[in-house]
Order: sequence, then C-alpha cells, then structure tokens
Amino acid sequence: MLVVVWSLAALVAVNLALAGGVVFLRVRNDFRARRWHRIEGRWYPALLDLLAGDTTAATLLPYVQQSEVVPVLEICGRMVRRVSGDDRKIIRDFARPLLGGLGPMLGARQPEKRANAIQLLTSLGTDDEFRSEVVAALVDPSPLVSMVAARVVASRRRIDLASEVLGQLDRFEMWSEAFLASMLASMGSEIAPELRDSFSSSDCSSTVRSVTARALAEFRDLPASDIAAGFIQEDGQDDRVLMIASLRVIEAVGQTKHLEVVRPLLGHEDSVIRALAATILGKIGVAADGVALAAAVSDESPWVAIHAATALRLLGQIDTLRELSRTGDAGSEAALEALEMVAS
Repeated sequence: MLVVVWSLAALVAVNLALAGGVVFLRVRNDFRARRWHRIEGRWYPALLDLLAGDTTAATLLPYVQQSEVVPVLEICGRMVRRVSGDDRKIIRDFARPLLGGLGPMLGARQPEKRANAIQLLTSLGTDDEFRSEVVAALVDPSPLVSMVAARVVASRRRIDLASEVLGQLDRFEMWSEAFLASMLASMGSEIAPELRDSFSSSDCSSTVRSVTARALAEFRDLPASDIAAGFIQEDGQDDRVLMIASLRVIEAVGQTKHLEVVRPLLGHEDSVIRALAATILGKIGVAADGVALAAAVSDESPWVAIHAATALRLLGQIDTLRELSRTGDAGSEAALEALEMVAS
C-alpha cells in the first residue's frame, strides 16, 4: 500500500513540475514578446524619422540602451532589406556603431543566435569590415551557421572566399545539391577555375564533385564538358550521382566530340541515365542517331520513351515519329506526344 501511495505522489510531483515548466516558459515568452513590441514601438518610428530627415543618427544613438542593442539592430536589419540607395546607407551608418554589441551573440551556445549575428553583421556592415567573422563562421561547428556565412559569401560574390565555401560543402547535407549548385553559380563564372578543380579532383567527395558540376552546368562552362566526358568514360559506372551530374554538364555545353561517350548510355541499366542520354543526343546528335533513338521510344520506362521521342523531334525526324505513332505499341503514345509539340 505504501508503495502505491509513493508512486502516486511521484506522479503528482512530476505532473506539477511539468505544469510549472510550461507556465514558466509561457510567462517568459510573453515577457519577451511584450519587451520586443515595446522596443519596436519606440524605435521603428524613430528610424522612419531618421530616413525622413527629421532627426540624425547622432541624436538617436545615445538613447539606445545596452539591453536594446540587439533588438534595435534586428529592426535595422529588417529595414535595410526593404530599402535601397541612400536610405540603406542611412540605416547602415546608424547601425554601424552598435555592431560591436553583437560580440556575445557570436559566441553564444545556440547556433541560431550565432547565425543571426552573422546575418546582422553582414547586412548592416560592409564586406571588408567583418571578413574575419565570416571566415570563422564558415568553419563553425554548426552547419546552420556555416551555411548562413556561405550564403553571405555567395550573395556578395566574394570570390576571395570561394575556396573556403567549397571546403564546407560536405557539411551541407541538409540542403539539396540543386540549391547548393545555384548558390555557387550565383557567384558568377569567375569561380569556374576553382569549380573545375573540385569537379575533376578524385580527392573531393562525390557530393562536392556533383555540386560543382551542377554549378558549372548552370553558367554553361564549356571546358567542364571535357571533364564530364572524361569522368563518364573512365569512372562513370562507379558513381551514379556524379554520372548524372556529368551528363547534365554535357547536356548544357556538350559538343559532337562527346557523342562517343553518350551513345552507349542509351542502353544503360538506369532509366534516368538513359533519359539524359536521349536528351543529349537530341541536342548535339546527328541524323544517324535516329535509329538508336527510335528504338528507345519503345523503352520500358515512359520517361525514357518521351525523352527519346523529343530527341527525334529536335533532330527533325518527324517521319520516323509518324511511323512510330502508328505502331500501337508502348512507344506510340510518346511519339504522338512529340508530334503534338510539333503541331503546337
């Protein structure tokens, strides 16, 4: 009986503790929200007055309390994204003397706070003012912080930090390769030599090589096509992801000299690779490729079939498509769809 009583008492104690924790968190969050609204209510109108020329930064800055530095900078960060030109400069000039107050956030235990600090520093400061902080953030233990820094580097086209970003790609597994490739491509073709080095290096991981290949394809880097063809010919069977990325490079900037490595892939066991091979043949192939493409229209994969039919259309082999459309087999629907695209 005593054991039952103690067990019930323990359960009650645990429930009370949980309830108390919930109440504490609710009260704390409500307090923070009220504090934020109070600070925003005072400083947002003041910053609008600053933009309107009704006051000056020198007049406002003495009124920023130490406990308000971070919230005020967050308000500035939101405003600077909404304005441009002289207005952006006015906000940045006001915020610059306060940026030193972000030091504790840069060393905070929570990755979200460190990431937010980097975002504020780089949006309110100049490119060169906080270079060392950005470089440190790239190698931060948290992938989130590192990614925020990488996006800053990419958006500002900091070519001098491109190699540092490439060195962190393996850590960004939470983000898709397509996203990472677009981020790199946004830096412009000036980083193409470094991307080519990573793409061609067997010392780099498959992920890094695939991402850099996709980025090279995005800005249509012609030399990358030779690297892609070389990989397909020598090592393609060992890495499906990199094989697909290499084919996308050839799809974007391939030349007729690359046909010899693409043609055999119409018979590859992987339907995605067969479909890409068909697409490439439609773009850089010759009339003689029509025979293999016509056979591929009857591929067991509808995806491959429609890509092969589209390739025939691009090669101008309309009569072949008409013949295939009348066969009544699996490929006839793909041929008819390609013919409809001709008519439209």
